[in-house]
Amino acid sequence: MVAFIQSIFPCPSGAMTAQTAHKWAEVFISNDLDEFDCENRGGKYTPDFYDFFPEIEDAAKEYTLERCSEKSASFAIMDLAKFIDEQFYEVTNQIKEPGSPLIRSLSACLLDLRRWGARFKNNSQRPYFEGHERNDVVTHRQQFINYFLDREDSYYTVTEGEKPMWRFPSQKPPCILIFHDESTFKSGEVCAKRWFFGDDAPFHSKGRGRSNMVSDFLVEHPTGPFFRLSEKEYEQALAKYPNLDGEFSASPLRFAL
Repeated sequence: MVAFIQSIFPCPSGAMTAQTAHKWAEVFISNDLDEFDCENRGGKYTPDFYDFFPEIEDAAKEYTLERCSEKSASFAIMDLAKFIDEQFYEVTNQIKEPGSPLIRSLSACLLDLRRWGARFKNNSQRPYFEGHERNDVVTHRQQFINYFLDREDSYYTVTEGEKPMWRFPSQKPPCILIFHDESTFKSGEVCAKRWFFGDDAPFHSKGRGRSNMVSDFLVEHPTGPFFRLSEKEYEQALAKYPNLDGEFSASPLRFAL
């Protein structure tokens, strides 16, 4: 029976063998319960994999931290298992036989991640657009930004400090910039959950932008962020939204958000 169980469930590294499990099952069923309790089940009886290869554990932790810090949510337990497998054969100078199982099982790697403090939870951080870090994109973005910085005197801006003041453009004609990014997700593009390591939470990947919409309803100008209604327009607004009556000043030019 033991041989049959072993043939069905091969023993992973550091796991309890079928013989040991069978022995303590017999002790629990047939022998003294005190003997079973005194064994203090759940302790550590044999050296762990990382007791023999502490350098592999250090490398695996560093690898996990690096992968969890990436912008894309592509890190999986299989990646860690393959990394440990490669490190093992590299450290021991052995050649892996084709078809050989992983030196550390997926379930063991999952426990490793939990023990190291990694968490698998909702991927709800701010989006990040893939491709923004390419050298050509970085160069073009810098040129784009510098173009507007060089024309700073053409815009309405606000001074820094505790009491900011409007700074009016000194160049003619004045320039107003308006842009709204309306990039969208594709179905199944973003992982609902991902692995996190430590307190740092990376951006999740939103993919490439797919649509841009120009908006002209809000500008940086001393008269904003309010827009004005004439007396007739204000009366029409009250006819549709009576609850607005009395919320604004009695000036002929009504102000509303």
